[in-house]
Amino acid sequence: MLLSSLTLSLLLVQGALGSELRKDGYSFRPPAGFRMVRQEPYAGTRAGAVTLDPGAPRFLSAALSDGEGPEAAMLLVAVVEGTLAASPSERDDFGAAVVRHFDKELGLTLVPDRVERMTGPTPRVEVLGTLREAGQVRTVLVVGLASEGRHAVVTVSAPAARWEELAPQVEASLETLRMEAPTHGGLSRRAAGALAGALAGALVASYAAWRRRRH
Repeated sequence: MLLSSLTLSLLLVQGALGSELRKDGYSFRPPAGFRMVRQEPYAGTRAGAVTLDPGAPRFLSAALSDGEGPEAAMLLVAVVEGTLAASPSERDDFGAAVVRHFDKELGLTLVPDRVERMTGPTPRVEVLGTLREAGQVRTVLVVGLASEGRHAVVTVSAPAARWEELAPQVEASLETLRMEAPTHGGLSRRAAGALAGALAGALVASYAAWRRRRH
């Protein structure tokens, strides 16, 4: 369900969203408490870059987290060359592409709970599902933002027990996501250097730190 303008304004005033992040042709305000993590492990990968066209240039642009360890939530923003209309006909195709991306590129099994097309100033397709990793059940939301020429895909992963608490902030953050007019050439050159394989750990990076501390 889309947030009303009043509800979004209240969340902004209450500090539910952080400072604006502007990068790679998009801008948005992440949920409060989310911070950029070190980019070195993720640079050049395609984790979270769901696309209807497997040949489209794409790359992971930003990885944010609200903490460390298995209880942390992760937020990824990927940029994909190509238009996404988020039309009713693309809803199911995007949902299938999300499941395929997790399976083939990340080596994870995502069980979708719902696939929904959201209308508004910027239409989007949302896929909400669950996955099990290291004995923990996590809720995952993958969102494709409608845009001409290139589009952003946002992935949010959090422990299932935390999702109800985080959901209003995540939705408010998505309402602030905007794409700028494409600059031809720059994105393609960056995406051309992307690794052929995706980085599965981008979604569950918090587990890596947790496991290292256990050894």
